This record gives sequence, structure tokens and C-alpha cells, in this order.
Amino acid sequence: MFDAEYDEGDATYFDDLKEEMHKQAQLNRAEFEDQDDETRVQYEGFRPGMYVRLEIENVPCEFVLNFDPHYPMILGGLGNSEGNVGYVQLRLKKHRWYKKILKTRDPLILSLGWRRFQTIPMFYIEDHNGRQRLLKYTPQHMHCGAAFWVVFPLEYKIILNRIGE
Repeated sequence: MFDAEYDEGDATYFDDLKEEMHKQAQLNRAEFEDQDDETRVQYEGFRPGMYVRLEIENVPCEFVLNFDPHYPMILGGLGNSEGNVGYVQLRLKKHRWYKKILKTRDPLILSLGWRRFQTIPMFYIEDHNGRQRLLKYTPQHMHCGAAFWVVFPLEYKIILNRIGE
């Protein structure tokens, strides 16, 4: 059934969403065509391919003294909403190759993209009436839910400026 739908070329929800995004991008491009770069940056943000200058405040002197331009420096940033505490819920199942059973309130180190952080999850299972019942351990061969708090620290304040200003 899936192959038949895929081969016949019937539009799916994803195709409709992609088409809508493409139309919106064309509309935005047409609307901001006659605007200068500064105005476009205010409304659209920095487009791919634009050059920016980074000014980093409060850099330790050891960084400047030991800086070697032959080795690349990788910079990353956090969004405005990522500087606060966040409550995350997820659904998981213990992998069959992992021998130990995960316990509630045991510290875990999680990796989300290039961010790594330590957290203490609480495992639960949802009953048929929607109530979330706390579990001591992850169940064998079943999915369960996990809930934990996440704090993303803001270490450096990074100011983005266009080159030439």
C-alpha cells in the first residue's frame, strides 16, 4: 500500500507543507526585493551566504595569548528561549544491547546535537485514563515516558554585526 501511494505520486501532507513553504519563500523574496540589506536583515535575519563579524566580550587573556590561527575555532550559540529552564518529556525504550536497567532519579548524560548535559529523569507510564504513574525502573520490552528539567547556560554574550559597519 505504501509503495503504491509513493509510486503513483499522490501528494502527501509533507509535499503540501513543502509547497506552502516554497510559496511563502517566493512571496517573501518578492516583497523584500527592493529593500536594502539592513532592512532585510531586520525582518528576515541573516540569509545564508552573508558575512557577519563576531565580537566576543570578556574573552580571557589566555585565549588571546595561546590562539593559533592554523586550528579552527568552532563557535556555537543558543537561541533566546534556550537560556532558561525547560521541562522535557520524551518516550523511550531501553535498547536490547544495553545490559543495565535504567532507574528513576539516576543521573544521565544526554546529548542533543552538539549540546551535552546531565539530568535526572523520572520514568513513568501512562494509564488508560491519561494518568502518568511513576516507575522505579524502565520496563523490559516496553516503551515508557521520561520527564526531566534542562538548563541551557549562556556563557558568552555574542554580538552579531555585519562586516563593514
